[in-house]
Amino acid sequence: MDRSSETGSGADAVLDASMDAVVTVDAEGRIRSWNASAAVMFGREAASVLGRELAETVVPPELRDAHRAGLARVAAGDPGRFGRRIETVGQRADGTRFPVELTICRVERDGRTVFVGFLRDITERARMLADLRESRMRLMRVSDDTRRRLERDLHDGAQQHLVALAISLSSVRARVTHDPDAAAAILDESLGRLRDAIDELRQLARGVHSGVLTERGLAAAVAHLARRSPLEVVVSLDVPGRLPPLVETSVYFLVAEALTNATKYGAHRVDVALALSGDVLEGTVRDDGPGGADPAKGTGLAGMSERLRALDGTVSVESPRGAGTVVRITVPLGARSGAPALAGA
Repeated sequence: MDRSSETGSGADAVLDASMDAVVTVDAEGRIRSWNASAAVMFGREAASVLGRELAETVVPPELRDAHRAGLARVAAGDPGRFGRRIETVGQRADGTRFPVELTICRVERDGRTVFVGFLRDITERARMLADLRESRMRLMRVSDDTRRRLERDLHDGAQQHLVALAISLSSVRARVTHDPDAAAAILDESLGRLRDAIDELRQLARGVHSGVLTERGLAAAVAHLARRSPLEVVVSLDVPGRLPPLVETSVYFLVAEALTNATKYGAHRVDVALALSGDVLEGTVRDDGPGGADPAKGTGLAGMSERLRALDGTVSVESPRGAGTVVRITVPLGARSGAPALAGA
């Protein structure tokens, strides 16, 4: 290989055997030696680069001034960059760029100072680090999604039972002295709701939702909610078989939220209708309460809307004052809804 006489033949052989690119420059930044690995790394043979300025040869244009300033500091005696691993960017003969790790040492030779740079292509390392960062980000997103799901499920499931229980117990307190039989009946219902809440919490602790929902599907779970409600709940369910798990979970919790709101705000009757129309689930929850609901001011229905939007679904709320509240939903049974459950399972 054509090479300057800055190094002897023995040293040349060692440098050529190195898997790292080894480049020697003088105090002016001119290339004085260029080993075989440098030729492969940068796509330039030694004969084409010896005597040229390193910055113009392998450094991207926008980094050249910084490179020259750094070399000037090193030539002036600044030892700060010696012996350190520096990550920077190199440029090949065809203009492509790649990350490199650079280590510099200073050598006195024949009364002159030269600087030897050892360069390693770290493209694969950079890719692995990028993959690792992306993996960590995915893990953080999954963790955050899991935490948010748990928060929503606690709010939409067990908490709803506890709210209804608190309302029932308030009714008991009002009746216990003058109508003990009615109070006893309400207490019996409250015990049932308390057991439901305990079951919900146990299910959540196992990472599962309502036991009825898991085992028997949406229609059975909504019917179970209706039976447990202190209100008159009329259900119309045309949902044969099982739906995708995320659809069942999201719609179940929306119905639970709507029933809780109806109970909280003094409704007496709620009509719940769910039916399949092609590959879209359509639903309505209508109560005869005082109306005037503003979903934007609470986290309940707003959270439900977020669940369904994630499934490309829609939620609309109509609640004129004095005329009750109507919640309408549509949910496509598409790819975002999760893998379909087996029909009739």
